[in-house]
Amino acid sequence: MRLHRPALPALLGLLVALALLPVVPAHAAADTSLAAACDGTRIRSAATAGTVVDKLPLGTLVTVAGTTTGDAWSVTCPSTSSGNTWYQITSVNGVPVSTAYPGYAVVYGATVLFQVPPPPPPPGQFLEGIDVSQWQNTINWPLVPGAGKSFVIMRATLGETYVDPTYATNHAGARQVGLAVTAYHYAKPSLSANDAIIQADNFVENAALLPGDLLPALDIEETGGLAPADLQAWVQSWLTEVNLRLGVHAMIYSNPSFWTNAMGNTTMFADEGYTTLWVAHWTSNASPTVPANNWEGHGWTFWQYSDCGAVAGIGGCVDLDRYNGLDLTPVKVNYSPVGPIGLPVLTSVAPTTVGAGSGDTTLTVAGANFVSGASTVYWNGAPLTTTFVSTTQLTAVLPAAMTTVPTTGTVTVLNQTPGGGFSVPAMFTVTLQPADITIASSASVVSWGKGVTLTVHLGPTGANRQVTILRMQANETAFAPYTTLQTDANGNASLPNYTPPVNTLFEASFAGAPDLGPATSSPIRVVVRQFVVLRPTNFGSVKSVRAGTAVTFTATIRPIGPTLAPGKATFAFFHYVGGRWQRAATRDVAADQYGRASTSWTFSSGGQWYVRAVADPTPTNANSYWSPLERYSVY
Repeated sequence: MRLHRPALPALLGLLVALALLPVVPAHAAADTSLAAACDGTRIRSAATAGTVVDKLPLGTLVTVAGTTTGDAWSVTCPSTSSGNTWYQITSVNGVPVSTAYPGYAVVYGATVLFQVPPPPPPPGQFLEGIDVSQWQNTINWPLVPGAGKSFVIMRATLGETYVDPTYATNHAGARQVGLAVTAYHYAKPSLSANDAIIQADNFVENAALLPGDLLPALDIEETGGLAPADLQAWVQSWLTEVNLRLGVHAMIYSNPSFWTNAMGNTTMFADEGYTTLWVAHWTSNASPTVPANNWEGHGWTFWQYSDCGAVAGIGGCVDLDRYNGLDLTPVKVNYSPVGPIGLPVLTSVAPTTVGAGSGDTTLTVAGANFVSGASTVYWNGAPLTTTFVSTTQLTAVLPAAMTTVPTTGTVTVLNQTPGGGFSVPAMFTVTLQPADITIASSASVVSWGKGVTLTVHLGPTGANRQVTILRMQANETAFAPYTTLQTDANGNASLPNYTPPVNTLFEASFAGAPDLGPATSSPIRVVVRQFVVLRPTNFGSVKSVRAGTAVTFTATIRPIGPTLAPGKATFAFFHYVGGRWQRAATRDVAADQYGRASTSWTFSSGGQWYVRAVADPTPTNANSYWSPLERYSVY
């Protein structure tokens, strides 16, 4: 367990070219199984002047057929060393090299970078588990028990104020799938006043351990510059404060080297009842080295035996742990605080999300062990005005001032002293609240030359904002900014008496401050009715013609201009026959860029005829006017 994982170690390069020599069985017999000792262990295509084929994660199992002498190497992991012997690797994680790396039958790795893998635990003696922190990111907890894990120890806090952002989710998720759980505090010791007590309180109040959880843990692996005697005193202050708050003797996490050197290999804590040791020792041995006289005869309880295991549901490396036994009951506690008031239990919060800038929000908190006058709901560590409803329900007001910007936080319940303490936190999210933009017009269809009023409305947080009106006209393919409006105190703005071109689309856009975010309204269409002028080209003032005469008609769509192209005109020809009008033909003719469409018609029989046309520059001819009736007498 480390605060920050170091950069991946790697081979520093091939240094001296040597001739390839015969295999010598100096390090491994045929078909020996070994494991990568470092993250990023490089394997090469040849032992002499080979190219890097892959970088193996720590713990990757390989099968080696023997060794060969080749180019010199120098490495810094697992220790600084150099040499020129290489393993001949025939399989990686059980997959033949020829399959894993097509084109190669064998690959090579520096011998120092591989070691005998740690043996599996003797059957029936240990329980397997893991420890996690934010470095594991999001964990798919339902998959973890199926990987053979029985418990999980998770980081809750670090130093005086830091809370692991994944802890609340991990604690709830692991418990839900039946894993035994507990939390640890990563110590950042210093000589500042009450530092150990402040860190212990940070842990107790944010770990919020529940009945049935395992003993909490102190992770001590930094000195903070303190001498052994001062560091011992710091650890004792932390453990004492947790004991006073929770009534338990926490376990201690350390590695043998740190405890021997930085803690003076003291047996004081084991003598004082802190008999649960969680030892970190990554070794191929079947058991770890235990400091402090085998922890004063108690031995190890938990053993972190690897810092880079693979577990289903977790991406990348995760620490692997064992429990020395098959029954976790001896290390489970009920966490009943000292005093008459117990810990509150928080099971749900409603709602769990609220939009930024959406006003005051009433939270309904459900759980157990709520006490009138003693239970208070907290939001991100700040107390809220809380109303006691019953021992299983509270309500609290989350002020708008606390939710003005998007964030992720926690809701907890505190039962005041004597006793009491904080519940397990529940996650709460303030989401980005986009501007609620709507746009409307005083009419969706207007006559040519008439005005229309466009009205824009932003949501409740849209007062005194700038909004851009965009438009796209009939011959255009994209929206472009047209004008900028300023909303009033109610979030409204308008563009009055606007005379639009033909068939124009409008929308409103808002590029907001962080409390609103970008938003765009749905577009609206304002259609200008089309006026059509229909003229015959070879008629005089008397509209009469002999039967069999062909006449050319031109429909001109108003207003004339390129905004109408492409478009069409529909010509209709009617004949008065048998005492009623009958449609003789309808023709659709494409208009040119000036809105003109022409066709010819032959009046084949005498009688009364009329012709009219309608514009259809877009598919909305219902919003266009037919031309006036043109009547003709045919003789």
